[in-house]
Amino acid sequence: MAAMRNSSILLIAGEYRMNNEENKGTLPEDDVGRPDETTDIEDRINATLDKILDDDEDEFDDIQVDYEDPEDEEPDNEAPDEENREIRETEDDYEKTKVWTDSSEEADEEPEDELALEEADKENNSEEEKTLSNNVNYDDDIDYPDYETDVGFFDDLKIGDHKGIIIGVIIGIIVVIAFITIDTGIIGNYKNNFSNNISKVFKTSKTDKNQLPDPTQKPDEQYNTEIKSNEIVSFEGANETEFVPYKNGVVCAKMNHMSYIDGTGTVVWEIDTAIVDPILKVDGNYILIAEKGRNKICLYIDNKLQYDVDDPDTVMSAELSSNGDVVVVTDKSSYRGGISVYNKSGEQIFSWASGSDAVICADISAASRSVAVALLNSDVTAKTTVQLFNVNETESYAKIEMPDTVVYELQFVGDKVNAFGDNRVTGISSSGKIVYDNDFSNVQLTHSAIDSNGNKLLAFDDGNIPMLNLYSKNGFLKNSTTLIGVTDFIDINKKYILYNIGRDIYFGKTNSKVMSKYTAAMDIKNLIIVSDTTFVVIYSNSLEVVTV
Repeated sequence: MAAMRNSSILLIAGEYRMNNEENKGTLPEDDVGRPDETTDIEDRINATLDKILDDDEDEFDDIQVDYEDPEDEEPDNEAPDEENREIRETEDDYEKTKVWTDSSEEADEEPEDELALEEADKENNSEEEKTLSNNVNYDDDIDYPDYETDVGFFDDLKIGDHKGIIIGVIIGIIVVIAFITIDTGIIGNYKNNFSNNISKVFKTSKTDKNQLPDPTQKPDEQYNTEIKSNEIVSFEGANETEFVPYKNGVVCAKMNHMSYIDGTGTVVWEIDTAIVDPILKVDGNYILIAEKGRNKICLYIDNKLQYDVDDPDTVMSAELSSNGDVVVVTDKSSYRGGISVYNKSGEQIFSWASGSDAVICADISAASRSVAVALLNSDVTAKTTVQLFNVNETESYAKIEMPDTVVYELQFVGDKVNAFGDNRVTGISSSGKIVYDNDFSNVQLTHSAIDSNGNKLLAFDDGNIPMLNLYSKNGFLKNSTTLIGVTDFIDINKKYILYNIGRDIYFGKTNSKVMSKYTAAMDIKNLIIVSDTTFVVIYSNSLEVVTV
Protein backbone atom coordinates (compact mmCIF):
# COMPACT_ATOMS: atom_id res chain seq x y z
CA MET A 1 0.00 0.00 0.00
CA ALA A 2 1.32 3.38 -0.86
CA ALA A 3 2.43 5.38 2.14
CA MET A 4 0.95 8.79 2.67
CA ARG A 5 3.85 11.17 3.10
CA ASN A 6 4.65 14.58 4.44
CA SER A 7 1.09 15.84 4.94
CA SER A 8 0.18 18.94 6.98
CA ILE A 9 -2.98 19.04 9.03
CA LEU A 10 -6.19 20.04 7.22
CA LEU A 11 -7.05 23.72 6.70
CA ILE A 12 -10.74 24.15 5.87
CA ALA A 13 -11.10 26.09 2.63
CA GLY A 14 -12.75 29.38 1.78
CA GLU A 15 -15.23 31.14 4.02
CA TYR A 16 -15.36 28.20 6.37
CA ARG A 17 -11.65 28.47 7.10
CA MET A 18 -11.63 32.25 7.64
CA ASN A 19 -14.66 32.34 9.90
CA ASN A 20 -13.60 29.52 12.16
CA GLU A 21 -9.88 30.13 12.90
CA GLU A 22 -10.66 30.20 16.63
CA ASN A 23 -12.14 26.68 16.50
CA LYS A 24 -10.13 23.52 16.66
CA GLY A 25 -11.72 22.16 13.54
CA THR A 26 -9.67 24.64 11.51
CA LEU A 27 -6.15 25.88 11.99
CA PRO A 28 -4.91 29.36 11.08
CA GLU A 29 -1.95 29.58 8.84
CA ASP A 30 0.31 30.84 11.63
CA ASP A 31 -0.14 27.57 13.48
CA VAL A 32 1.47 25.56 10.71
CA GLY A 33 4.78 27.34 11.07
CA ARG A 34 5.17 28.05 7.32
CA PRO A 35 2.22 30.23 6.25
CA ASP A 36 3.20 30.46 2.62
CA GLU A 37 3.39 26.72 2.04
CA THR A 38 0.65 24.14 1.65
CA THR A 39 0.83 20.39 1.40
CA ASP A 40 -0.61 17.78 -0.89
CA ILE A 41 -3.22 16.98 1.76
CA GLU A 42 -4.33 20.60 2.00
CA ASP A 43 -4.48 20.99 -1.76
CA ARG A 44 -6.49 17.82 -2.14
CA ILE A 45 -8.99 18.67 0.60
CA ASN A 46 -9.34 22.26 -0.53
CA ALA A 47 -9.92 21.11 -4.09
CA THR A 48 -12.51 18.62 -2.86
CA LEU A 49 -14.34 21.34 -0.99
CA ASP A 50 -14.16 23.91 -3.80
CA LYS A 51 -17.24 22.43 -5.41
CA ILE A 52 -19.07 22.52 -2.09
CA LEU A 53 -18.19 26.13 -1.53
CA ASP A 54 -19.22 27.06 -5.08
CA ASP A 55 -22.61 25.40 -4.74
CA ASP A 56 -23.47 26.98 -1.44
CA GLU A 57 -21.24 29.97 -0.82
CA ASP A 58 -22.57 30.88 2.57
CA GLU A 59 -23.22 27.42 3.96
CA PHE A 60 -20.13 27.28 6.14
CA ASP A 61 -20.18 30.86 7.41
CA ASP A 62 -21.60 30.05 10.80
CA ILE A 63 -19.87 26.79 11.40
CA GLN A 64 -18.10 26.37 14.66
CA VAL A 65 -16.02 23.40 15.55
CA ASP A 66 -16.02 22.95 19.27
CA TYR A 67 -13.66 20.40 20.63
CA GLU A 68 -14.05 18.76 23.90
CA ASP A 69 -11.54 16.48 25.43
CA PRO A 70 -13.08 13.05 25.28
CA GLU A 71 -12.64 10.57 28.03
CA ASP A 72 -9.50 8.56 27.65
CA GLU A 73 -10.14 5.13 26.28
CA GLU A 74 -7.88 2.27 26.99
CA PRO A 75 -7.44 -0.33 24.28
CA ASP A 76 -9.05 -3.66 24.86
CA ASN A 77 -5.84 -5.51 24.13
CA GLU A 78 -3.85 -4.25 27.12
CA ALA A 79 -2.55 -7.11 29.16
CA PRO A 80 -3.77 -7.11 32.79
CA ASP A 81 -0.90 -9.40 33.82
CA GLU A 82 1.55 -6.74 32.74
CA GLU A 83 -0.29 -4.13 34.82
CA ASN A 84 -0.26 -6.37 37.91
CA ARG A 85 3.43 -7.05 37.46
CA GLU A 86 4.13 -3.34 37.25
CA ILE A 87 2.05 -2.68 40.37
CA ARG A 88 3.97 -5.37 42.31
CA GLU A 89 7.25 -3.86 41.11
CA THR A 90 6.05 -0.46 42.26
CA GLU A 91 5.25 -1.77 45.75
CA ASP A 92 8.65 -3.52 46.03
CA ASP A 93 10.49 -0.42 44.92
CA TYR A 94 8.48 1.68 47.35
CA GLU A 95 9.62 -0.51 50.27
CA LYS A 96 13.22 -0.16 49.08
CA THR A 97 12.92 3.62 48.84
CA LYS A 98 11.17 3.90 52.18
CA VAL A 99 14.40 2.87 53.97
CA TRP A 100 16.05 6.16 53.03
CA THR A 101 13.33 8.35 54.52
CA ASP A 102 13.81 7.44 58.21
CA SER A 103 17.54 7.55 58.95
CA SER A 104 18.00 7.88 62.75
CA GLU A 105 21.81 8.09 62.52
CA GLU A 106 21.66 11.33 60.59
CA ALA A 107 19.15 12.73 63.06
CA ASP A 108 21.46 11.91 66.00
CA GLU A 109 24.51 13.54 64.45
CA GLU A 110 22.81 16.86 63.67
CA PRO A 111 22.76 18.33 67.23
CA GLU A 112 26.50 17.64 67.68
CA ASP A 113 27.23 19.60 64.54
CA GLU A 114 25.11 22.53 65.69
CA LEU A 115 26.80 22.60 69.14
CA ALA A 116 30.23 22.63 67.56
CA LEU A 117 29.25 25.49 65.30
CA GLU A 118 27.88 27.51 68.20
CA GLU A 119 31.11 27.05 70.20
CA ALA A 120 33.15 28.05 67.20
CA ASP A 121 31.00 31.13 66.66
CA LYS A 122 31.48 32.19 70.29
CA GLU A 123 35.24 31.86 70.02
CA ASN A 124 35.28 33.85 66.80
CA ASN A 125 33.08 36.56 68.29
CA SER A 126 35.32 36.99 71.31
CA GLU A 127 38.42 37.22 69.16
CA GLU A 128 36.83 39.77 66.87
CA GLU A 129 35.67 41.89 69.84
CA LYS A 130 39.20 41.94 71.20
CA THR A 131 40.58 42.99 67.86
CA LEU A 132 38.09 45.80 67.45
CA SER A 133 38.70 47.13 70.94
CA ASN A 134 42.46 47.16 70.36
CA ASN A 135 42.39 48.89 66.95
CA VAL A 136 39.71 51.61 67.37
CA ASN A 137 40.34 54.65 69.63
CA TYR A 138 37.49 56.98 70.47
CA ASP A 139 37.94 60.55 71.81
CA ASP A 140 35.52 61.14 74.65
CA ASP A 141 35.55 64.91 74.03
CA ILE A 142 34.19 64.67 70.50
CA ASP A 143 30.46 64.40 69.94
CA TYR A 144 30.16 61.71 67.28
CA PRO A 145 26.96 61.82 65.18
CA ASP A 146 24.56 58.90 65.13
CA TYR A 147 24.77 57.21 61.71
CA GLU A 148 21.81 55.21 60.44
CA THR A 149 22.53 52.19 58.30
CA ASP A 150 20.06 50.55 55.98
CA VAL A 151 20.85 46.87 56.44
CA GLY A 152 17.26 45.61 56.60
CA PHE A 153 16.93 42.04 57.75
CA PHE A 154 20.43 41.92 59.24
CA ASP A 155 19.96 44.83 61.64
CA ASP A 156 19.85 42.65 64.72
CA LEU A 157 22.33 40.01 63.61
CA LYS A 158 25.77 39.74 65.09
CA ILE A 159 28.93 38.84 63.21
CA GLY A 160 28.72 35.29 64.47
CA ASP A 161 25.14 35.00 63.17
CA HIS A 162 26.30 36.10 59.70
CA LYS A 163 28.89 33.35 59.67
CA GLY A 164 26.32 30.74 60.67
CA ILE A 165 24.03 31.71 57.79
CA ILE A 166 26.90 31.68 55.31
CA ILE A 167 28.12 28.30 56.50
CA GLY A 168 24.58 26.89 56.29
CA VAL A 169 24.13 28.17 52.74
CA ILE A 170 27.47 26.69 51.68
CA ILE A 171 26.59 23.33 53.18
CA GLY A 172 23.20 23.40 51.42
CA ILE A 173 24.83 24.17 48.05
CA ILE A 174 27.32 21.34 48.53
CA VAL A 175 24.51 18.89 49.32
CA VAL A 176 22.51 19.93 46.21
CA ILE A 177 25.56 19.66 43.94
CA ALA A 178 26.41 16.25 45.38
CA PHE A 179 22.84 14.99 44.82
CA ILE A 180 22.82 16.18 41.22
CA THR A 181 26.26 14.95 40.22
CA ILE A 182 26.62 11.70 42.17
CA ASP A 183 24.98 8.64 40.61
CA THR A 184 26.60 5.96 42.76
CA GLY A 185 26.41 4.79 46.36
CA ILE A 186 23.55 5.78 48.63
CA ILE A 187 22.66 8.90 46.64
CA GLY A 188 22.67 7.03 43.34
CA ASN A 189 20.50 4.24 44.74
CA TYR A 190 18.03 6.75 46.14
CA LYS A 191 17.79 8.61 42.80
CA ASN A 192 17.25 5.37 40.87
CA ASN A 193 14.62 4.10 43.30
CA PHE A 194 12.81 7.41 43.25
CA SER A 195 12.84 7.55 39.45
CA ASN A 196 11.61 3.97 39.13
CA ASN A 197 8.84 4.53 41.64
CA ILE A 198 7.59 7.63 39.85
CA SER A 199 7.66 5.80 36.51
CA LYS A 200 5.75 2.83 37.91
CA VAL A 201 3.17 5.08 39.54
CA PHE A 202 2.39 6.76 36.21
CA LYS A 203 2.14 3.41 34.45
CA THR A 204 -0.16 1.82 37.00
CA SER A 205 -2.36 4.90 37.13
CA LYS A 206 -3.15 4.35 33.45
CA THR A 207 -2.14 7.76 32.14
CA ASP A 208 -3.04 8.56 28.54
CA LYS A 209 -0.76 6.52 26.29
CA ASN A 210 -0.89 9.35 23.76
CA GLN A 211 0.51 11.91 26.17
CA LEU A 212 3.71 13.38 24.78
CA PRO A 213 6.94 13.02 26.79
CA ASP A 214 8.57 15.75 28.86
CA PRO A 215 9.29 18.61 26.45
CA THR A 216 12.49 19.44 28.34
CA GLN A 217 13.99 16.15 27.18
CA LYS A 218 16.94 16.88 24.93
CA PRO A 219 17.08 15.06 21.60
CA ASP A 220 19.80 12.52 20.95
CA GLU A 221 22.65 14.30 19.19
CA GLN A 222 24.53 11.19 18.04
CA TYR A 223 24.52 11.12 14.25
CA ASN A 224 26.31 9.18 11.54
CA THR A 225 27.36 11.64 8.84
CA GLU A 226 29.01 9.12 6.49
CA ILE A 227 27.31 8.41 3.15
CA LYS A 228 28.07 5.76 0.59
CA SER A 229 27.06 7.73 -2.48
CA ASN A 230 24.90 10.57 -3.76
CA GLU A 231 23.77 11.19 -7.31
CA ILE A 232 22.09 14.40 -8.51
CA VAL A 233 19.69 13.98 -11.44
CA SER A 234 18.58 17.03 -13.38
CA PHE A 235 14.78 17.17 -13.53
CA GLU A 236 13.17 20.34 -14.82
CA GLY A 237 10.03 21.23 -12.94
CA ALA A 238 10.68 18.77 -10.10
CA ASN A 239 8.93 21.12 -7.70
CA GLU A 240 5.68 20.65 -9.65
CA THR A 241 6.08 16.88 -10.18
CA GLU A 242 4.46 14.00 -8.31
CA PHE A 243 6.98 11.48 -6.90
CA VAL A 244 6.03 8.08 -5.46
CA PRO A 245 8.38 5.24 -4.39
CA TYR A 246 8.35 2.32 -6.82
CA LYS A 247 10.54 -0.78 -6.56
CA ASN A 248 13.97 0.59 -5.58
CA GLY A 249 13.43 4.07 -7.01
CA VAL A 250 10.69 6.59 -7.76
CA VAL A 251 8.01 7.08 -10.39
CA CYS A 252 7.72 10.68 -11.55
CA ALA A 253 4.62 12.22 -13.13
CA LYS A 254 4.25 15.76 -14.46
CA MET A 255 2.41 17.41 -17.33
CA ASN A 256 2.26 14.95 -20.28
CA HIS A 257 5.19 12.92 -18.93
CA MET A 258 5.90 9.95 -16.66
CA SER A 259 9.25 8.29 -15.89
CA TYR A 260 10.95 5.83 -13.56
CA ILE A 261 14.31 6.62 -11.88
CA ASP A 262 16.02 3.76 -10.01
CA GLY A 263 18.09 3.81 -6.82
CA THR A 264 21.28 4.74 -8.70
CA GLY A 265 19.77 7.83 -10.31
CA THR A 266 19.37 6.17 -13.70
CA VAL A 267 16.29 6.97 -15.79
CA VAL A 268 15.06 3.45 -16.58
CA TRP A 269 12.09 4.47 -18.74
CA GLU A 270 10.00 7.49 -19.60
CA ILE A 271 6.76 7.86 -21.58
CA ASP A 272 4.43 10.58 -22.78
CA THR A 273 0.93 10.84 -21.32
CA ALA A 274 -2.24 12.83 -21.96
CA ILE A 275 -2.43 13.88 -18.29
CA VAL A 276 -1.91 17.58 -17.59
CA ASP A 277 -2.41 17.77 -13.79
CA PRO A 278 -1.57 14.25 -12.57
CA ILE A 279 -2.74 12.30 -9.55
CA LEU A 280 -0.09 9.59 -9.03
CA LYS A 281 -0.52 6.43 -6.91
CA VAL A 282 1.54 3.23 -6.71
CA ASP A 283 0.77 -0.09 -5.03
CA GLY A 284 2.62 -3.31 -5.78
CA ASN A 285 3.32 -3.52 -9.51
CA TYR A 286 0.51 -1.13 -10.46
CA ILE A 287 0.83 2.57 -11.27
CA LEU A 288 -2.25 4.79 -11.36
CA ILE A 289 -2.21 8.17 -13.05
CA ALA A 290 -5.39 10.24 -13.26
CA GLU A 291 -6.08 13.84 -14.14
CA LYS A 292 -7.32 16.07 -11.37
CA GLY A 293 -10.23 18.24 -12.39
CA ARG A 294 -10.95 16.20 -15.53
CA ASN A 295 -12.10 12.66 -16.37
CA LYS A 296 -9.05 10.66 -17.47
CA ILE A 297 -7.96 7.51 -15.52
CA CYS A 298 -5.00 5.35 -16.64
CA LEU A 299 -3.57 2.17 -15.10
CA TYR A 300 -0.02 0.91 -15.85
CA ILE A 301 2.24 -1.98 -14.97
CA ASP A 302 5.67 -0.41 -15.30
CA ASN A 303 5.40 1.57 -18.52
CA LYS A 304 2.78 -0.76 -20.05
CA LEU A 305 -0.68 0.77 -20.27
CA GLN A 306 -3.43 -1.57 -18.98
CA TYR A 307 -6.39 0.70 -19.66
CA ASP A 308 -7.39 4.29 -20.35
CA VAL A 309 -10.96 5.29 -19.36
CA ASP A 310 -12.97 8.47 -18.91
CA ASP A 311 -15.12 8.71 -15.79
CA PRO A 312 -18.55 10.29 -16.36
CA ASP A 313 -17.78 12.83 -13.63
CA THR A 314 -14.87 15.07 -12.68
CA VAL A 315 -12.09 13.30 -10.77
CA MET A 316 -11.11 14.95 -7.46
CA SER A 317 -8.84 12.27 -5.93
CA ALA A 318 -7.99 8.59 -6.42
CA GLU A 319 -6.52 5.60 -4.59
CA LEU A 320 -5.16 2.23 -5.74
CA SER A 321 -5.04 -1.27 -4.23
CA SER A 322 -2.36 -3.91 -4.75
CA ASN A 323 -4.89 -5.91 -6.82
CA GLY A 324 -5.23 -3.11 -9.34
CA ASP A 325 -8.62 -1.84 -8.13
CA VAL A 326 -9.03 1.93 -8.39
CA VAL A 327 -11.43 4.10 -6.36
CA VAL A 328 -11.95 7.72 -7.42
CA VAL A 329 -13.73 10.54 -5.62
CA THR A 330 -15.78 12.52 -8.13
CA ASP A 331 -17.60 15.82 -8.29
CA LYS A 332 -20.89 14.27 -9.31
CA SER A 333 -23.44 16.56 -10.89
CA SER A 334 -26.54 17.31 -8.74
CA TYR A 335 -24.93 15.62 -5.71
CA ARG A 336 -22.50 16.62 -2.95
CA GLY A 337 -20.01 14.11 -4.35
CA GLY A 338 -19.63 10.49 -5.36
CA ILE A 339 -17.24 7.59 -5.83
CA SER A 340 -16.48 5.13 -8.62
CA VAL A 341 -14.55 1.85 -8.49
CA TYR A 342 -12.75 0.28 -11.47
CA ASN A 343 -11.12 -3.15 -11.60
CA LYS A 344 -7.73 -3.82 -13.20
CA SER A 345 -9.43 -4.31 -16.58
CA GLY A 346 -10.97 -0.83 -16.51
CA GLU A 347 -14.55 -2.00 -15.82
CA GLN A 348 -16.61 0.14 -13.46
CA ILE A 349 -17.80 -2.27 -10.75
CA PHE A 350 -19.23 0.20 -8.22
CA SER A 351 -20.70 3.70 -8.16
CA TRP A 352 -22.33 5.71 -5.36
CA ALA A 353 -23.47 9.31 -4.85
CA SER A 354 -23.87 11.35 -1.66
CA GLY A 355 -27.01 13.37 -1.26
CA SER A 356 -26.30 15.69 1.68
CA ASP A 357 -22.68 15.26 2.85
CA ALA A 358 -19.52 16.20 0.99
CA VAL A 359 -17.23 13.33 -0.02
CA ILE A 360 -13.72 14.10 1.26
CA CYS A 361 -11.70 10.96 0.51
CA ALA A 362 -11.97 7.20 -0.06
CA ASP A 363 -9.90 4.01 -0.23
CA ILE A 364 -10.40 0.36 -1.20
CA SER A 365 -9.17 -2.82 0.47
CA ALA A 366 -7.28 -5.32 -1.66
CA ALA A 367 -8.26 -8.22 0.58
CA SER A 368 -12.05 -7.81 0.70
CA ARG A 369 -12.83 -5.08 -1.81
CA SER A 370 -14.40 -3.07 0.97
CA VAL A 371 -14.65 0.63 0.18
CA ALA A 372 -14.27 3.26 2.91
CA VAL A 373 -15.67 6.75 2.29
CA ALA A 374 -15.24 9.85 4.51
CA LEU A 375 -18.24 12.21 4.43
CA LEU A 376 -18.20 15.72 5.94
CA ASN A 377 -21.36 17.18 7.46
CA SER A 378 -21.10 20.81 8.54
CA ASP A 379 -24.70 21.81 9.22
CA VAL A 380 -23.97 22.76 12.84
CA THR A 381 -20.45 21.59 13.68
CA ALA A 382 -17.88 19.76 11.60
CA LYS A 383 -18.54 16.03 11.77
CA THR A 384 -17.10 13.19 9.71
CA THR A 385 -18.91 9.95 9.04
CA VAL A 386 -16.90 7.03 7.69
CA GLN A 387 -19.08 4.63 5.72
CA LEU A 388 -18.06 1.13 4.64
CA PHE A 389 -19.36 -0.43 1.42
CA ASN A 390 -19.15 -3.78 -0.28
CA VAL A 391 -18.65 -3.34 -4.03
CA ASN A 392 -21.47 -5.84 -4.61
CA GLU A 393 -23.98 -3.83 -2.56
CA THR A 394 -25.51 -0.41 -3.16
CA GLU A 395 -25.87 0.61 0.48
CA SER A 396 -23.23 0.91 3.20
CA TYR A 397 -23.08 -1.80 5.84
CA ALA A 398 -21.37 0.26 8.57
CA LYS A 399 -21.27 3.92 9.65
CA ILE A 400 -18.76 5.36 12.12
CA GLU A 401 -19.49 8.82 13.52
CA MET A 402 -16.51 11.06 14.31
CA PRO A 403 -17.85 14.29 15.86
CA ASP A 404 -15.73 17.46 15.85
CA THR A 405 -13.26 15.85 13.45
CA VAL A 406 -12.39 16.44 9.81
CA VAL A 407 -10.90 13.28 8.25
CA TYR A 408 -8.51 14.14 5.44
CA GLU A 409 -7.10 10.69 4.60
CA LEU A 410 -8.23 7.04 4.61
CA GLN A 411 -5.71 4.22 4.22
CA PHE A 412 -6.48 0.50 4.21
CA VAL A 413 -3.86 -1.87 5.65
CA GLY A 414 -5.29 -5.33 5.14
CA ASP A 415 -8.95 -5.06 6.14
CA LYS A 416 -8.32 -2.31 8.70
CA VAL A 417 -8.85 1.26 7.60
CA ASN A 418 -6.82 4.05 9.23
CA ALA A 419 -8.64 7.38 9.38
CA PHE A 420 -6.40 10.44 9.70
CA GLY A 421 -8.21 13.47 11.09
CA ASP A 422 -7.22 16.98 12.10
CA ASN A 423 -7.29 16.02 15.79
CA ARG A 424 -7.18 12.21 15.93
CA VAL A 425 -6.12 9.01 14.18
CA THR A 426 -8.62 6.16 14.36
CA GLY A 427 -8.46 2.49 13.35
CA ILE A 428 -11.64 0.84 12.06
CA SER A 429 -12.10 -2.89 11.46
CA SER A 430 -13.74 -4.35 8.36
CA SER A 431 -16.93 -4.85 10.40
CA GLY A 432 -17.05 -1.18 11.37
CA LYS A 433 -15.74 -1.40 14.95
CA ILE A 434 -13.20 1.09 16.29
CA VAL A 435 -10.06 -0.86 17.19
CA TYR A 436 -8.00 2.14 18.32
CA ASP A 437 -8.59 5.87 18.72
CA ASN A 438 -5.69 8.25 19.39
CA ASP A 439 -6.95 11.67 20.42
CA PHE A 440 -4.64 14.64 19.78
CA SER A 441 -6.96 17.50 20.69
CA ASN A 442 -4.37 18.97 23.08
CA VAL A 443 -1.61 19.24 20.46
CA GLN A 444 -1.24 20.35 16.86
CA LEU A 445 -0.82 17.48 14.41
CA THR A 446 1.26 18.84 11.52
CA HIS A 447 2.31 15.82 9.40
CA SER A 448 1.44 12.16 9.09
CA ALA A 449 2.69 9.12 7.19
CA ILE A 450 1.89 5.41 7.18
CA ASP A 451 3.77 2.35 5.90
CA SER A 452 2.51 -0.88 4.38
CA ASN A 453 2.43 -2.58 7.80
CA GLY A 454 0.22 0.10 9.34
CA ASN A 455 2.92 1.82 11.41
CA LYS A 456 2.25 5.55 11.61
CA LEU A 457 4.70 8.44 11.91
CA LEU A 458 3.14 11.63 13.27
CA ALA A 459 4.69 15.07 13.73
CA PHE A 460 3.37 17.42 16.43
CA ASP A 461 3.93 20.96 17.55
CA ASP A 462 2.97 21.21 21.20
CA GLY A 463 3.45 24.80 22.27
CA ASN A 464 6.35 25.36 19.85
CA ILE A 465 7.98 22.11 20.99
CA PRO A 466 8.24 19.87 17.90
CA MET A 467 7.70 16.17 18.48
CA LEU A 468 7.93 13.08 16.28
CA ASN A 469 5.97 10.02 17.43
CA LEU A 470 5.90 6.50 16.02
CA TYR A 471 2.74 4.42 16.52
CA SER A 472 2.16 0.74 15.85
CA LYS A 473 -0.51 -0.65 13.54
CA ASN A 474 -2.72 -1.07 16.63
CA GLY A 475 -2.30 2.55 17.69
CA PHE A 476 0.23 2.12 20.51
CA LEU A 477 3.03 4.63 20.99
CA LYS A 478 6.31 2.90 20.13
CA ASN A 479 8.78 5.78 20.19
CA SER A 480 8.86 9.52 20.69
CA THR A 481 11.52 12.10 19.86
CA THR A 482 11.83 15.76 20.79
CA LEU A 483 13.06 17.62 17.71
CA ILE A 484 15.39 20.61 17.70
CA GLY A 485 13.23 22.32 15.08
CA VAL A 486 10.08 22.06 12.99
CA THR A 487 10.08 19.37 10.31
CA ASP A 488 8.71 20.01 6.84
CA PHE A 489 8.65 16.48 5.39
CA ILE A 490 8.42 12.99 6.88
CA ASP A 491 8.30 9.46 5.50
CA ILE A 492 8.27 5.90 6.81
CA ASN A 493 8.65 2.37 5.50
CA LYS A 494 8.64 -0.94 7.36
CA LYS A 495 11.95 -0.35 9.18
CA TYR A 496 13.07 3.24 8.61
CA ILE A 497 11.94 6.82 9.13
CA LEU A 498 12.99 9.97 7.30
CA TYR A 499 12.51 13.64 8.18
CA ASN A 500 14.16 17.02 7.82
CA ILE A 501 14.80 20.15 9.86
CA GLY A 502 15.66 22.85 7.38
CA ARG A 503 18.33 21.42 5.08
CA ASP A 504 19.41 18.79 7.61
CA ILE A 505 18.01 15.34 6.76
CA TYR A 506 17.72 12.51 9.32
CA PHE A 507 17.40 8.87 8.28
CA GLY A 508 17.50 5.74 10.42
CA LYS A 509 15.79 2.68 11.83
CA THR A 510 12.58 3.11 13.75
CA ASN A 511 14.10 1.51 16.87
CA SER A 512 17.56 3.15 16.69
CA LYS A 513 18.88 6.07 18.73
CA VAL A 514 21.62 6.83 16.20
CA MET A 515 20.43 8.46 12.97
CA SER A 516 22.24 9.16 9.74
CA LYS A 517 22.46 12.89 9.11
CA TYR A 518 22.85 14.45 5.67
CA THR A 519 22.84 18.15 4.83
CA ALA A 520 21.26 19.10 1.51
CA ALA A 521 22.89 21.69 -0.71
CA MET A 522 19.58 23.36 -1.62
CA ASP A 523 16.13 23.97 -0.20
CA ILE A 524 14.17 20.72 0.10
CA LYS A 525 10.83 20.29 -1.65
CA ASN A 526 10.12 16.66 -0.67
CA LEU A 527 11.69 13.53 0.85
CA ILE A 528 11.04 9.90 -0.11
CA ILE A 529 12.38 6.58 1.25
CA VAL A 530 13.08 4.15 -1.60
CA SER A 531 14.94 1.34 0.26
CA ASP A 532 16.53 0.44 3.58
CA THR A 533 19.69 2.35 2.63
CA THR A 534 18.51 4.95 0.11
CA PHE A 535 16.31 8.03 0.08
CA VAL A 536 15.53 10.68 -2.54
CA VAL A 537 15.67 14.44 -1.97
CA ILE A 538 13.50 16.56 -4.26
CA TYR A 539 14.70 20.06 -5.20
CA SER A 540 13.20 22.71 -7.50
CA ASN A 541 14.78 21.44 -10.73
CA SER A 542 16.59 18.27 -9.71
CA LEU A 543 16.51 15.31 -7.39
CA GLU A 544 19.29 13.67 -5.39
CA VAL A 545 19.59 9.95 -4.67
CA VAL A 546 21.46 9.46 -1.37
CA THR A 547 22.72 6.07 -0.13
CA VAL A 548 23.95 5.74 3.46
